Amino acid sequence: MVPNEKSFPRGGIVHQESKSGNNDSNIIFGATQKKIRKAPKSKDKQPNELDQDETNVGEQLEAFSAESLKFDTLQEEMLVMGVVRETSATSVQVALPGRLTARALVADISEAYAHVAKAAMAGDTSEYHDLTELFHVGQIVYGRAIKTDQLEAKRITVILSLRPADVHSQLQHTSIKKGFIFSGAIAEIQEHGFIIETGIQGLQAFVPHDESNENQFHVGQLAFLKVKQITHDKNQSTCTCQIISDQNKLKIKSQNETNLDYLLPGSIVRFKVSKQLKDGLKGSILNENFVAYINEHHLAHPLHTLQDYDLNEEYNARVLYTMPLTKLVYLTLNVEIKAGPEQEVEDEAEDQTELKKGSIVEKAKVLRLASGGVILLLNKQSKGLISYSCIKSHYKGNYDKDEVLSKYGRKTKHKVRVLGYDLIESLYYCSDDPNVVNEKLYTLEDLNPGDLVSARLVKQDIKINGGWSLKLGKINGIIDALYLAPGQRYEVGQRVRCRILDVNLERRTCYLTNRPEYLSKSAKLLTNLQSAQEGQVFTGTVVKNELNFFLIKFCNGLKGVLYKQQLKDQLSITEGQTMKFRILRRQKEQIILALPEDKFLLGEICPIEITNSLDSGLQFKINYGQDADEEEEDYLGLIPIRLLSDYPELLHAQKRIYPVATQTEAACINQNIFSVRDVPYFSEHETKDWQSVREGDILRAYVKNVTDQVIDVLVLVRNYNKLVKLHVKMLRLNAVRDASVTLVPEQLLYVKVLSKEPETKTLTVSAKLTDVWSGKLTETAGMVESYLQEVAHIRSSVRSLFSAPIAKYTIGEKINVVFKGIDAVSNDWLYSVDKSPKLTALLVASLAPSGHANAPAKGSKHQAVILWIDYASDVLLISNKRVDIEHITTNTDLPQNLMGKAGMKAKVLLKLESIAICSLKKKGVNPLVFCPIRLHTNDVENSASAGLRQGDFCNIGFIHDHLPIAVPETVWKLWRGVGVGVVTGVKRASEEEKLSSPAVKTKKSKMEKGPLFFEDRQSAKRMEPPAAKETETVPLPARLPGVLNFWNESEAPNTAADSSSSDEAEETEEQDPKKRRLSSKAKAKAQVKEEQRLREIEERNADPDAKPETIDQYERLVLAQPNNSLTWLQYIAFLLSNTEIEKARVLARRAISTISFRESQELRNIWSALLNIELTYNSQNFDDVLKEALNSNDPLEIYLSLVDILRKNNQKERLSGVLVTILNKFKSELKIWSLAADAYFWLGRSDQVHALLQRALRTLPNSDHINCIVAFAKLFAKHDAHDMAQTLLDDVVTSYPKRTDIWLVYVDMLIKAQLIDAARNVLERAVVQKLRPNKMQVIYKKYLQLEENFGTEAHVANVKQQAEQWVRNYAKQAGAAIN
Repeated sequence: MVPNEKSFPRGGIVHQESKSGNNDSNIIFGATQKKIRKAPKSKDKQPNELDQDETNVGEQLEAFSAESLKFDTLQEEMLVMGVVRETSATSVQVALPGRLTARALVADISEAYAHVAKAAMAGDTSEYHDLTELFHVGQIVYGRAIKTDQLEAKRITVILSLRPADVHSQLQHTSIKKGFIFSGAIAEIQEHGFIIETGIQGLQAFVPHDESNENQFHVGQLAFLKVKQITHDKNQSTCTCQIISDQNKLKIKSQNETNLDYLLPGSIVRFKVSKQLKDGLKGSILNENFVAYINEHHLAHPLHTLQDYDLNEEYNARVLYTMPLTKLVYLTLNVEIKAGPEQEVEDEAEDQTELKKGSIVEKAKVLRLASGGVILLLNKQSKGLISYSCIKSHYKGNYDKDEVLSKYGRKTKHKVRVLGYDLIESLYYCSDDPNVVNEKLYTLEDLNPGDLVSARLVKQDIKINGGWSLKLGKINGIIDALYLAPGQRYEVGQRVRCRILDVNLERRTCYLTNRPEYLSKSAKLLTNLQSAQEGQVFTGTVVKNELNFFLIKFCNGLKGVLYKQQLKDQLSITEGQTMKFRILRRQKEQIILALPEDKFLLGEICPIEITNSLDSGLQFKINYGQDADEEEEDYLGLIPIRLLSDYPELLHAQKRIYPVATQTEAACINQNIFSVRDVPYFSEHETKDWQSVREGDILRAYVKNVTDQVIDVLVLVRNYNKLVKLHVKMLRLNAVRDASVTLVPEQLLYVKVLSKEPETKTLTVSAKLTDVWSGKLTETAGMVESYLQEVAHIRSSVRSLFSAPIAKYTIGEKINVVFKGIDAVSNDWLYSVDKSPKLTALLVASLAPSGHANAPAKGSKHQAVILWIDYASDVLLISNKRVDIEHITTNTDLPQNLMGKAGMKAKVLLKLESIAICSLKKKGVNPLVFCPIRLHTNDVENSASAGLRQGDFCNIGFIHDHLPIAVPETVWKLWRGVGVGVVTGVKRASEEEKLSSPAVKTKKSKMEKGPLFFEDRQSAKRMEPPAAKETETVPLPARLPGVLNFWNESEAPNTAADSSSSDEAEETEEQDPKKRRLSSKAKAKAQVKEEQRLREIEERNADPDAKPETIDQYERLVLAQPNNSLTWLQYIAFLLSNTEIEKARVLARRAISTISFRESQELRNIWSALLNIELTYNSQNFDDVLKEALNSNDPLEIYLSLVDILRKNNQKERLSGVLVTILNKFKSELKIWSLAADAYFWLGRSDQVHALLQRALRTLPNSDHINCIVAFAKLFAKHDAHDMAQTLLDDVVTSYPKRTDIWLVYVDMLIKAQLIDAARNVLERAVVQKLRPNKMQVIYKKYLQLEENFGTEAHVANVKQQAEQWVRNYAKQAGAAIN
């Protein structure tokens, strides 16, 4: 290892270690300091004066320089003066010495203001004023500095606490003298003056009213105060103060103060100059008792120098701060601090512009190099400063300081940009960095609405609805989610081209958009009110959809109103939609809008390009130009999501296959509303106009508005913009049956023209199924075929556009899945696909074994077959039954032997909104069968699926020639005579002739000898006449679906349950056809079994205590007891347990209309249930339902139920608002106060319950006071506040000793809290009261019961003895009274 030896110089002078190296140790709290000893005082002074001088002089720390305050020298909890530079409703920005900045929040103002703000949050805003009303720019304040770490910004900020309790924590009330100046807060405004929050423990202050301050101050507001009179006591002092409104009058008259703790920042003292330092002035204050310093930037005038101040002269100076340990005082000669710079306009400088943030000064002249930076002269009148830290930031690595500063020679000129203005130092801080000086976008004043800019993405912010924060040069910007271009991928640091929408100087930000509608060259923007001329068209965005109007936002904060009554045909306009609007008129500052004139006709098919995907649909644009030389203009429109497909379950899947920039075709419906689903119709059919419409025509129409009885329909006829009204009975096939009809806006219907009135230009139409449908089942089969083709198109699009894994799978395919768990709400079984773990497979609850006990282990693999594919949510609907896996195939061709057949047995596996998916129960592999839910678009009663339920078995008949499309056999029989199916009439006639011939008997005999194929037997069963006794059936007349089994509804579910009891049993039965033949003994046994089953059904239906299990049973129950809310609530709970939310809501409405109006309590129960449903499942409609409930019932009872509902649903914020409403509306009701108190405990606001009690006692009549106090005491005890409960009840029994009921309540409360001794003491107090015998008997019984349960035998004997003694005494007194 090489030894380290000391190096010696080669001759010459030996360099000794510099002694200045230890100077750093004297730099304490921001200034270089030294210890000095003052010269001894003269001996002529009195002894007491000598003692005082010795205590004050001694050794004192003094500074070599007068450095300004820095962030490193700012001590924690140091008192410092500040000047308000900016205010907002919730915070105050304060300028500190040394060009530092601090912030004061609502909780940092005063205790009084914190209480007022808390009350305002609870709803009481009577005394609340935001911080913009309590502070003004330029106001002087002082407080304690607290440094806080901001983890997100990775920097330290300063919080300035202005609370008097924090600022004056070290002051003693006994040391306060007359003339003392301090800052206090208005704690309470009384009739004759203000109660002051001083923050000094033991000091109470009062300010009497005068003409100058009576209406100027608010509760919590800070003000400088001067003590006028004070009286001291050992524990407390009381003073009368005067408010000092003028900041320049904070002068301290007494200069004999010996404790610097009572010299508070902001005070004005006399400063005597004793020395000029290199960076400031040194002097003394308070009769030269203390040393003080003034930095060169804190002189009386910004352009003054140190030479302008003579030695031994006195000047007024304001205290900035005092260093905590060294007690060095720092002042400023700038006593008159202004809210902003004063521009001295002289004759030669009249052309100079006012300096502000971002201003460029071309020729800023250097005056000198000073502490902290280079001093500049700006515009011949203002002081500027370029800090040394700013100069250093230009250089990286090592640099020569002298060389860098050489270019800032005296009188040299530089181009600088103003960065800001410091209120305390009265100077502009600047920068000559070329990047800063040459930046075009530095302040918001550099931006104008409508400008095109390039911005850099900073971060995505949840607070702005998922929008982005941006940087435009040095300016912050925001793109709200509504104005964000869709279909683009955004990353941090990415630069985007945007247009300025608005510049908000108050929030110091700007709002932008990068939507193509605004970036287009043809976009016409409204940026000022004068441009809003009638007839002009501008681009705007829908920001709000109200009941009667749309609110449209343009640039520069301009907004317009588009009234819905101005719209033709109730167009579909949604929030977030960007389109063009026409100025209808302007009323002062209110802009009334309308839509532009139509550019496309109804039914016109146009090529479009998708520009945005909204929840409500797709936005698109059409490029067109009127002339060849004219620039192309973008026409913007919307395709509502309901106009993407005829089938509701395919809407979101269709929306998925039209991403942004997709080009397709759409048909115009009205103005800017287009449709994708109507393109095939308008391509094949001629668009009707008013003149060509004839009676009997069948027209395409849309549902627009739906009520309980009337439906508004928009008929697709050119030049006809009226809405046609239809009654609900005109839609039902069987108008006698009061079946519910569910329609939604934009739903497709066909209507038949019944009459045409040319004079009034009106059409009368019908939408009944039999009026618009021919009755041919082949048309129904074609509708299902188009549905399957649309699904196939979606699958191919998903595969080609997104290469989605779900597109690899087909219906009927066998896959391996991994079990994940059971959904807690729907009880569906969840799986993940083995080869595609991101895909979810779903086994619906009706196909899964009941109960969690039969569920497989998590992570176990199973084989399944795909029943259906949901391309919108990437979910595979599967079955794990072995019989389904073996029998279902991916082939979609219908076997030849099944064409036109009916009576095939099938099981309903899934029931979607448009089709039901079934599987055939026969040997071999078979395709899945698709049964339509509706026979036609207008089949609003879903008659094609009447009686079909998921998991049930049914008989079906096929209606397509090559696809497995079928309908229930009852439907097939009903409509087969109307529309000829696949099998021709000739073939059917020949088969009927064969069946009527004797050959049938031969065939019958063969059937008895041996089994035939399933197809032949079922076919024979369908066509065999009622000749054979074994299969004899009486044919029923053709009726509507659902009528055949109307009277045996109770049997249907159980029959289905029997038939679906076991798939394995069904399979076994199919494998052995011999078991299907029954002997006479077996038939008799089956008949007995069937008789027993029917008897059980009848007994169960007749048993009033039996719990309903089906909808039919619940219907019977509510029909039997229509006014019993309990049965309705059980029915509603049953529907909710099956996730039938909408049906439960409709049932609640039905119950309200059914229950008699005299049964008010029953009706309130139903309304409470409906409110609970809306709050749990659809909170958006809750307020509307609540208003309806309040109008229909006793508002007080509804509010009482509402409080309980909100508590059960943990709606704390909504509950707080409801409590405010209740306490204001029903404050004379006793039960309201206890209810509110209980809610306060639940909300965690127990500290406010006592104040609530006082408020209740002030409001309620005297007769209710005792009951109110007892109710509150019970609540305190319930929530473990036993001390408060005992205090309340103790006061009551003391004031009203004859109230034995309250004595008993008091005792029971103590016993429940296990406070036995306290209960015994209360009873001992009760038995000494002079009460009547009957009341004393009750008390002694309670006393005896207490001792028997918790006391000893001695205690019991003592109570009995006391009771006997009381009886004897009472008897003596009674006898004496008689004598």
